[in-house]
Amino acid sequence: MSSAISQLEKQVTHLANLPTLPGVIRQISTLAEDKDSSAMEVADIISADQVLCAKVLRFVNSPVYGFPERISSVRHAVVLLGFNVVKGLVLGTAIFDGLGADGQGLWNHSFGAAMIARRIGREINAEDVEEVMMAGLLHDLGKVILVYLSPDVWSKASAKAIEEGVHISEAERATFGADHCRVAGWTAREWRFPDRLTLPLAHHHNPRAAKKQYQTTAIVHLADLLARGMGYGATGDAVLGQLDHEAYRELELSDSQIGAILADAEAEYALGVDVFTVGA
Repeated sequence: MSSAISQLEKQVTHLANLPTLPGVIRQISTLAEDKDSSAMEVADIISADQVLCAKVLRFVNSPVYGFPERISSVRHAVVLLGFNVVKGLVLGTAIFDGLGADGQGLWNHSFGAAMIARRIGREINAEDVEEVMMAGLLHDLGKVILVYLSPDVWSKASAKAIEEGVHISEAERATFGADHCRVAGWTAREWRFPDRLTLPLAHHHNPRAAKKQYQTTAIVHLADLLARGMGYGATGDAVLGQLDHEAYRELELSDSQIGAILADAEAEYALGVDVFTVGA
């Protein structure tokens, strides 16, 4: 590993110590190591942070979910959605908010990919559709981390990608030494995410590399490309990634199913994209 990559990995793995991240994240990370801790303990920690609690509850009570009754506590949200989904939402909130308004384009793209991923998951009867959605929401977490750590270098990478007509991953490797997928993998492991979230983040541009979580990674791979095609948000370049045709075939989706997925996801995107504005 080159010294540049090693230094970048060190920055990422020490992200938990940045003063601008809420202490609740460090507390959650510590509890995750304790086999005797419960999801409800983690929910109580989130509840004690008024800003994060409000954001989580605003999201789960948004039209994105459409629960018939209002969810009034993080504990209830954990019961309904699962600990990993709520933890992912909290982490995404903390990191995206660190960018302020500059992160809105990435958030909009990520949200669009999440809506499409969830709809694909429903269509093919994926095991845990809400975790599939969370993988879609966090798939570009590595980009957010790179912007967070070095906005000037990220701007250079984005400009290089646009000027040279290359995918942002290639430009990231040229400027940072590693691309956003690799950074997302480091981050997800640092925050002790399970493989079913970590692997789709780390391999969404190459789903066959995620052997243990191939289906979810293939869903996120396709959702990312479809979100780009739908014009959701901004991803830092003007080049659409290459579709893995084998992964697409193995999802066994017809053209009519894709059309229905995009129509439903478009409606959900329009209802929910403004509910969770970055920095609000």
